[in-house]
Amino acid sequence: MYNRKLIFASACAGLFLFGVGAITLGSIAPDLKTKFALDELGIGGLFSLFPVGILVGSLSFGLITDRFGYKLLLAVCSLLLALGFAGIGLATVIWVIQVCILLIGVGGGAINGATSALVADISEKNKAASLALFGVFFGLGALAMPFILGLLRDVATFEDIVLAIAALTFLLALVYFTLQFPVAKHAEGISLPQLGKMLKDPALLLIGFFLFWQSACEALINNWTTSYLIEQKIDVRWTLYALTSYVAGLSLFRLLTGSLFRNIASSRMLGIGMGLLIVGSLILGWLPGLAWAFTGLILVGFGLALGFPVMFGLSSSLYSKTSGTAIGIILAISLIGNLLANFLMGYMAQAWGIGVFSVALLSAALVQAVFCFLVFRKA
Repeated sequence: MYNRKLIFASACAGLFLFGVGAITLGSIAPDLKTKFALDELGIGGLFSLFPVGILVGSLSFGLITDRFGYKLLLAVCSLLLALGFAGIGLATVIWVIQVCILLIGVGGGAINGATSALVADISEKNKAASLALFGVFFGLGALAMPFILGLLRDVATFEDIVLAIAALTFLLALVYFTLQFPVAKHAEGISLPQLGKMLKDPALLLIGFFLFWQSACEALINNWTTSYLIEQKIDVRWTLYALTSYVAGLSLFRLLTGSLFRNIASSRMLGIGMGLLIVGSLILGWLPGLAWAFTGLILVGFGLALGFPVMFGLSSSLYSKTSGTAIGIILAISLIGNLLANFLMGYMAQAWGIGVFSVALLSAALVQAVFCFLVFRKA
């Protein structure tokens, strides 16, 4: 029999390190540009590799966990994360960075989806609130990376910091190998007709396309904010702290939803979040200066906080017996948005300058708000 509290803690640790991985590339982008002499198109190409890896991990984890359980997948994918972090810390040629970004994407994508499905499975009541509280650890991981890079900028290289993260991730893999997890729900596997029915479900597809635009917004914020603020003549260290404020806002809103606002309907909280996202995007894009950047990013963090927890909870309720596969499907759709946002932003920045970031972010936020309305109208 598994220990629910211990399993929840281990899932939180996995999500924390995925949060570190998700924000790492954007945080070290200026250093990578300098070290490997990359232009905006080159760094955009690197950013696009990460969601490709996550897409692979997200497409595979659900079928694996529903049939074989969680232990082996979480342990192996933690090792992939460790290898990816170590490779970035040791790389001297750009192709090694490319391979390592893919490894972090594959391992992190599978861990993100599997731990989310795991928490949904062990949560007996109010799955959305439990997933929001669990999601705080993604924010803490993402918060830690730019903060530590900014704090230690004068005493340690980014390579040293990434190597330390690799060691922590390796230790987590060992922990996963020792734990007992819930048994697999479908030892016989999921049939193709079952999978086809899920892929045609309008409710599940609407959820997926809501998360498509959520991921587009997250890609823009995580990977392009530092470059956008540097263009405004803001010091690199303060751009990292500003990015940290976004993650702090995201984490705080998830913490409040999972505790103080636990009994408020998730649809209402998500609707409030959409409004804050649009206001934050307007402030970040059209009010220059460091103070406004912090304000806008905190509000954007509030706005993006609940997208994944609420939709994961809704999907796992719709498909309680195949929650891993359902979450894998919506994650796969969402990551196409992440990939396209990075790819297109790289081209737009190259053609028109990094200032186009403000228009791209506001546009994605507005479309996401429309899909939020459609999801709850259908559900």
